[in-house]
Amino acid sequence: MKVFKFGGASVKDATAVRNITDILSLFPNEKIVVVISAMGKTTNALEALFKAYMSKANYSEELQTLKDFHLTVIGELFKSKDHPVYDIFDATLKELQAILDKEPFDNANYQYDQIVSYGELLSTKIISHYAHDNGVNNRWINAKSIIRTDNKYREANILWDNTNEQIKARVENKFNEADVVITQGFIGSTPEQLTTTLGREGSDFTAAIIGAALDAASVTLWKDVPGILTGDPKVFESAQLLDKISYNEAIEMTYYGAKVLHPKTIKPLENKGIPLNVKSFIEPKQKGTVVEKLEQELDYKPITILEKKQLQIKVRTKDLSFISEQNLSDIYKVCATNQLKINLMQHSAVSLTLVCDDKPYKTKHVLANLSEQFHMEIKSDVELLTIRHYDYEIIYELCKDKKILMESKSQSTYQIVTIPQPS
Repeated sequence: MKVFKFGGASVKDATAVRNITDILSLFPNEKIVVVISAMGKTTNALEALFKAYMSKANYSEELQTLKDFHLTVIGELFKSKDHPVYDIFDATLKELQAILDKEPFDNANYQYDQIVSYGELLSTKIISHYAHDNGVNNRWINAKSIIRTDNKYREANILWDNTNEQIKARVENKFNEADVVITQGFIGSTPEQLTTTLGREGSDFTAAIIGAALDAASVTLWKDVPGILTGDPKVFESAQLLDKISYNEAIEMTYYGAKVLHPKTIKPLENKGIPLNVKSFIEPKQKGTVVEKLEQELDYKPITILEKKQLQIKVRTKDLSFISEQNLSDIYKVCATNQLKINLMQHSAVSLTLVCDDKPYKTKHVLANLSEQFHMEIKSDVELLTIRHYDYEIIYELCKDKKILMESKSQSTYQIVTIPQPS
């Protein structure tokens, strides 16, 4: 049994949906769980809808854009206007409209999950019907019935025992009816059946959860790149394909911000020794990259990761006393409570400087809480460059024209925070 995950780029339009069916046809008579993201930029569109709804603005334009996009895809995939997928699409949109007809709750993160989760529900229903009509016998299952989480909305934590139990019971039952099971990435639910999400790009994590629960032979992430590269090819022209890497190196890369994998993807697979394949949906017969257990670490080429739109926060005590262990504990607790990941930090006698993703729905609460106890200096829109397995030649090449605000260096990792250069 295998698990495949197709992200937004691989389901961005009707042509991409047809390509998924073509890829599945390469694996006849194999049992496959297919995890699918929202189509193209649908999550961004739903986030715009969510913001309009929460501010009590007119959201009709955002909702109509969402409808028109999906109806265009449906119209290109299904010849008959009487196809049942139209009724299913309308019914799903009515569920979303019912949420929008109610007054917004004070808990914005809860409301976010209820609205934004509809991207995956729409995409999987459309793709399931198209695949069935084109020779891929499959069964659709709602991820909310198998992925159980706590109630930390927008970045929920998995309830592993309950989730494993639900996956084994419900997915294995579907395999009695068809070889292919189609479900959604990114979404789950609390034990009370309230919708949650696993964080942006969380579909990779969903695939790993399902793969681990079912002891899959492998998990494959189908991407718009040939595999895992030494850097984002859109940023670093010299990026090269890595044929294989260890679980440990993959975890390090995602920790430092590599976007090719969701940070939580590796651990469930490492626990079970399940290999992870990262392959191109454009050239599906190419090998791609394999992430697996290696007896000895490889001699890696330099791996570069650029994180844009970072926030640098310099924290000082108000009386200019030392930053003590108690101060550090208070600062870390505020960040942890608001689920704000620190990407880089430096500690001096009287200050602590943090660099993190600039996510206002988190950082505004962190800054408000810290300002009660500390003085703060804030720089927004800075960039964090990380070089794994660096040498001094690449450090010079990538940093020679940059204005450096912070620098950190260990045996294997070099990081700098810089101000973006005008284009």
